[in-house]
Order: sequence, then structure tokens, then C-alpha cells
Amino acid sequence: MNKILYIVAILLLGITVACEDDRDPKNWNENVVDLNASFKDVSGVTGIPNSYEFSNNTKGLSYIEWDLGNGKKVREESGIIIYTVDGDYQPVLTAVYGNRVSKKTFDKISVKAEQLITINDVSESGVAGKENLRHLKINSDPSTVFTNSKWDFGNGKWVETSITDTIVRYLEAGDYNVKFEATIQGAMLRAEATVTIGNGEIQKQQVSFLNFDNTTPFSGSWGDANGDTKLFNDYNPNTNPYAFGGSNVLVMGKTGGWWTEGRYSLNSGSLNFSDEYTAVAFRIYLEGKMVNIGGVDYPFNMPEDERLIKVGLSTNDSWDGRVEVEKTIEATDKWIDITFDFSDKDFSSDKITASDIKHLWVMFSHGKGTSGVIYIDDIVLKKSYPGIQRP
Repeated sequence: MNKILYIVAILLLGITVACEDDRDPKNWNENVVDLNASFKDVSGVTGIPNSYEFSNNTKGLSYIEWDLGNGKKVREESGIIIYTVDGDYQPVLTAVYGNRVSKKTFDKISVKAEQLITINDVSESGVAGKENLRHLKINSDPSTVFTNSKWDFGNGKWVETSITDTIVRYLEAGDYNVKFEATIQGAMLRAEATVTIGNGEIQKQQVSFLNFDNTTPFSGSWGDANGDTKLFNDYNPNTNPYAFGGSNVLVMGKTGGWWTEGRYSLNSGSLNFSDEYTAVAFRIYLEGKMVNIGGVDYPFNMPEDERLIKVGLSTNDSWDGRVEVEKTIEATDKWIDITFDFSDKDFSSDKITASDIKHLWVMFSHGKGTSGVIYIDDIVLKKSYPGIQRP
């Protein structure tokens, strides 16, 4: 009888130990299934350097986790990871089969991450400095298919676009953190780069056309004025230019008649008002009293409704076909800024070409029998173009 009880006790102990072994987590990491999984380089398939496919073909798993070695873990059977940072990475697959954990460690890979966003300066120097154009391109095979792609060109604004090769204009100095995101065969690609624009390299949105305080970047000269106009060189031929209120100015005087005008002509080349320049602006000062210039008295006698000023553009040195914008001078005895916008003007006349402007006219009007003097300084051309500014 004792012998039978002993045998039963031994059997019960074995069963208990076996049950406890099944419930003991310390033994669950023993591989009980051969994981059928792979981790391989598929850069030639995606067209993106350092692309790796992780894939599991093991049946019956209740849980799966890929540790891709870069701090990222995914609970997916398969997918593609693109490494964008230099380093050594060792992928590990962890899976649960039944109540046991199995792991598979793959060979360590060494990544020399190539620059996924290439940046090339394609600026051209202009009269106002560098245009700061940057060619941004994703380093990929031409056959690479991107979906859900978008750019942040460095101003914090995402733009959804399929374009992966583009030129961007930057309008301010500084560092721009450029980002690109897209999906490639189910893999999320996130790439970043820095565009640096130095001080003193900004393409200004306006450029001095004829600033009498500085050397003009456009070589040219004032043509013969009409009988009522006096240019600065008429007054002070030996002390050119004429000075007023701390500024060197073009002086236009009027003793009677209608339009007073002067024409500045480029010695060579032309100005493009088709898709580059949009407006002309300058500072003006209208004398509200009689003044004496060069020994000549110029009394002020101008009703408010006759204080008009125009700017004209022409291809030929004639008023015929000239495109004009007119403004009212709203104050006297102080410098004011006036802008003449040509962006919506009609240049369709066969006597003028918007992209080939060679003459700029300044016209000052008072009614017949009236008189006055106006000073003009800092003539500038204004540009209007899209670009990226810092947030």
C-alpha cells in the first residue's frame, strides 16, 4: 500500500512541476518555433538608399514586434524601413506563439546614410543682389513612386505636392529647416535638411532705379525736357546734383502750361514689366510757397485738384504708346512716398513691349497759368514674386 501511495505522489509531483513550468515566465523565452522571417536590403526596389524590408511568414503567431534598431518598434507582419542617419543597426523580431516568446536576431547592418534632400544654389546675381534660389531634390531613382508626399520648405507650412524636384526662392536671411514626408511602398519616409541664406544675399523686393544719393545701378541719362521743365543739371551744371533738405534730387519747375515732364533713358538693356517689375515708386516734395532756384522765382499757385503727377513707361523715346499711371499729390512742404502700380495696366499696344521698357517718364501737371516746384528723389522699381519667408 505504501508503495502505491509513493508512486502516486511521484506522479502528482511530476504533473505539478510540469504545470508550474508551463506557467513560469522565466522559461517562455525558449524558442519553441522556428521563425520564418527575413530582413533584407531593398534599396534597388524602392529607389531610395538604405531601404530595408522586414517580413514575417510564420503562421499562427498571436503577437509580433519588430525592433528596427533605431529606437522604432512596429507591430506589423512586414514593411519597409528607410534609415536616414548614419549608424549600426541590429533588427530583432519578437513573436508569441501560444504562451511562449520567440526571438530572432538578424545580422547587424552598418548604414552610411546618403543625403536624401540635396540642396544646390542656383541663384543668379542681379542688380539688387543674389536671388537666393535653391534647387531641392529628393535623392531617389526616377522610377520611385511617392504617395501622400508633402514639403515644408522651412517656414513651418506643409504643402501637399507630388513634386520631388523643385526650385524655391528664399526672401530672408537665416536657417530654414526643410522637411519632406512621403509614403514609399507602405514605408514612411521622413527627411530633413537645412537651407542657409546669408546676410547681404537677399534679393530685395525693390531696387534703386535712380537714387540721386547713390550711384545708379542702371546706366542712363535724362533727355531734353519740355520748355516748362527744369532738371537738376539746368540749375547747377557745375555742382551736380541739386541738394535740398539733405537729399540730392531731381528738380522739376513749372511756370505755366499743362504737363511738365522729363524722360530717363537707359543707355543699354531694358526693364521687364512683364513678369519681373510691377511698380515704380519715389519720394516727392511739393513746395507750397514761392522758391528761387538758379536766380529764377517760382511762385506756388496750384489748386488741389491740379496737383497731379504721372509716371510713364515706353519702349520708344516717344510719348506715343506710352503706358501711364496718375496719382494725386496729397500734401505740400514734406516728403511723401508714392507708388505707381503697373501690374494691371494694358501693354497690348504695338508701340510698347512690357518686357522691353527703355524709357521712364515723370510728368507733373498743373493747370494753365499755375506754377509750382516739385523735387523727386529715390526712384525705385518694385518687384513682386512668391518666396519663402521665415515663420
